[in-house]
Amino acid sequence: MASLLGFYACESMDDNYKQYLGEYNYSGKIDSLRVYPGYERVVLAWDNPKDQKSIAIRILYGPDSTEVIYNEMVDSVSIDGLEAGTGYEFIVYTMDKHGNLSVPTSVTAFPISSSFVDALTPPSLVIEVKDNEQVISLLGLSNVMMRFSGKIKYKVEAPGGYTFNGSLDLSHMLKVTNPTTGVTEFITLPEASLPVAALGLGVDFFPPGSYKFSYSVSVWPIQGNQASIDEVWLDRETTVEVQPIIINVTSLGGTVSDQHNTTGGEGILKLVDGDINSKYLCWSNTTWMMFKTNEPAIVTRYSMTSANDASGRDPKDWVLEASNDGSSWVTLDERSNITFPMRFQTQTFEIAGNSTLYQYYRLRVTRNNGASIFQLAEWTLFGPKLK
Repeated sequence: MASLLGFYACESMDDNYKQYLGEYNYSGKIDSLRVYPGYERVVLAWDNPKDQKSIAIRILYGPDSTEVIYNEMVDSVSIDGLEAGTGYEFIVYTMDKHGNLSVPTSVTAFPISSSFVDALTPPSLVIEVKDNEQVISLLGLSNVMMRFSGKIKYKVEAPGGYTFNGSLDLSHMLKVTNPTTGVTEFITLPEASLPVAALGLGVDFFPPGSYKFSYSVSVWPIQGNQASIDEVWLDRETTVEVQPIIINVTSLGGTVSDQHNTTGGEGILKLVDGDINSKYLCWSNTTWMMFKTNEPAIVTRYSMTSANDASGRDPKDWVLEASNDGSSWVTLDERSNITFPMRFQTQTFEIAGNSTLYQYYRLRVTRNNGASIFQLAEWTLFGPKLK
């Protein structure tokens, strides 16, 4: 009896072993099972077997072993409605016409849950001035938990009841061409600055005031170092107090001159060339320097940068004057006993209360720091953007 039982037990084990060796010729096993997480779903993909027996796909998943059967040999499916923010095991079989199953193949996946998306921080918005241009900057577009996918929708509520709506597609900013291979590669964009004039709002810049911004940004959530295949939208509202746009008036163009008609390698043109390594120098301890703007401008501050040589040549006492005809002058600012402790040091001086347009600005230096000659690396005028 014992021998007989042993014989049947061995025969049963042998049958099972032969089944998976293919002696019974059941459905073939899928290969290269892959998973792509999405928002409350996953996409499964695989390579189907070459056998002629397989006619259907069976998938089991979740704690309750939810079953899904596809009555054809699909090689990718989307499993939707996965709300829990936990891992799901997916077991994939092929089936033959008798319902016999192949050897299973399994994978664990973590779909992006709504709670995960709710924990993401929408990017912040600031309005700033770059290169004399007012820009809207979005900060924190991408981080370790998400990657900006390129789309923005926005609404701007401006003072006076004006409302602007629009959308942007910045996906082109996420692509770069490898100069070596010529292949297009995708990059992560942590922040972006967009000129207000380029937003299509019909304005070149926002005048001072309180503005409400409501905006949505599309991102790919990242979980376990794998980005979602689905975009999600992050919404935010913020109120921004827009300040006057202070721009470099000198950079808008004009003509510069001085009392001594100084030319050459250290002539008056070096005073407004934007390079602190060059300088204006004249063989006198007093002088005036004048800048005539291409168009009248309001100047509310100015800066001066010390040059490379001896500090005795630096300005110490001066008067800033303005005019609209180059003859009648108004004093805007007056300083005395100013020192520049360091070389190439820039100091900025505010002009209180000026709101008048002038075309001529003159810096009249009445005393330097004791040398017989005068020098200054840069003189720059600043004021509000007017158009």
